[in-house]
Amino acid sequence: MTLIWIFILLVVLAALGALVYWLVVITEGVYLGRRAVVWMYDLTAHKYDNIKQFEEEAERLFVVRPFLKHLPAHPAPLILDVAAGTGRVPYFLLEEPSFNGRVVALEPSRKMLAVAVPKLRPFHQRAALVAGTAVPLPFPANTFHGVTCLEALEFFPSDEAALREMARVLRPGGSLMVTRRRGWEAQTFVGRYRDTEQFEALLADLGFSDVKTLPWQVDYDQVFARKG
Repeated sequence: MTLIWIFILLVVLAALGALVYWLVVITEGVYLGRRAVVWMYDLTAHKYDNIKQFEEEAERLFVVRPFLKHLPAHPAPLILDVAAGTGRVPYFLLEEPSFNGRVVALEPSRKMLAVAVPKLRPFHQRAALVAGTAVPLPFPANTFHGVTCLEALEFFPSDEAALREMARVLRPGGSLMVTRRRGWEAQTFVGRYRDTEQFEALLADLGFSDVKTLPWQVDYDQVFARKG
């Protein structure tokens, strides 16, 4: 009888462990609320870049240059990076010799922004750091030539609301570059998962055209669109 209870206890502990792993690691606190998500990023801000290990050449080839190619022609475009984290997109954009524009980095975690500050200091005249959330975006309509949001949409309270705000602040003809979570982990986002067709349909409903989905990373697709 004792062995049966031990077995039951082990099963319960394993289930609780799996639940915690799903809540904290896979879904990064999204089901615990926005404050929990921001708090988790605050905790890991000091080691985030070491965890991610961004490679400069890969960022240029698979993030910066495809985005710049998709941007509407403008001598000095204004770009918004939503959920900028430690300044990944702004830094690599501003490092690119062919980019002559300015970047606004929006991020709710102040500790992540603090890590971005020294990284973007050499570009201080062309980079702005803003503490804020994706909904609502603290900018007027039709402000930006391009909007980016990488590896973050699935952790917002509402991806649809965030994308609607991105559409609002984009200028007509402006470019959107976001990522879409894919794979088995993505499908565990209960009530939030969208497959490729559903995600592209959502963008179309929000007024985007020329929607194109490309494979990007093991767990992510890269999606480009243009505001109609």
